[in-house]
Amino acid sequence: MFINTPLARRQWTGLDDEHLASIGFVNFGWNALERKFASLIWITAGWDQDVGELVIANMGNVSLVKLFHNLLKLELKRRPDRLLLVQATQTGVLFDEIREARNDVVHCFFHCDPATWVEGHYKAWTRRTTSGAPELRTVAMGKEDIDDLCLAITDCLESIDDLVLKIWFRRRYLAAASGAAAERGYEDVVHGWSAAPFDLKRLRVYPKKRARPRPTRDPEPSAETSETPAP
Repeated sequence: MFINTPLARRQWTGLDDEHLASIGFVNFGWNALERKFASLIWITAGWDQDVGELVIANMGNVSLVKLFHNLLKLELKRRPDRLLLVQATQTGVLFDEIREARNDVVHCFFHCDPATWVEGHYKAWTRRTTSGAPELRTVAMGKEDIDDLCLAITDCLESIDDLVLKIWFRRRYLAAASGAAAERGYEDVVHGWSAAPFDLKRLRVYPKKRARPRPTRDPEPSAETSETPAP
């Protein structure tokens, strides 16, 4: 029976309550990141929040990233800014990686076969072949993986905040026909407002980790996961 007790939670998920709470925390972090990214879109477009909410309602996250890039390209036609474009592109890539990782964490299921000593957290995949044969693969569920995901969410949130300010300062600069803002250089106004500029290397850490192949393991009882296909 599916009941909400410590023993039932352990049997159904293969995880202790602290581990499950970490997964719940990831969901809260992801929800906050989705909202933050949505606000970046309407700020980039120059929309009020009411208009922005209507435009992006019911759009998927992949479409949101594409919309953001298209809107930014329109903005940059007024004055090209390679640094801003690079940061925006890498932020979109990180957002997508976080989305995929979060989906792996939330949509996998626990499987334990006492006869073969196979245990792990699996997710269904469809092979990209003409047959379309489904297969099962293990996905990351370890606490270390979740900690990495939380750090990636933090990096993405901070980069979005940084982009919002740069876009705001950029528009102030371009709108100033004269005065102190116009007298200062563009790079100083847009990218030099912070004594410690946002480190773009932070945006590449998590995608690189996700791209590395995880080591396989012999099938044995374990709460950790691997790349070993389910039987």
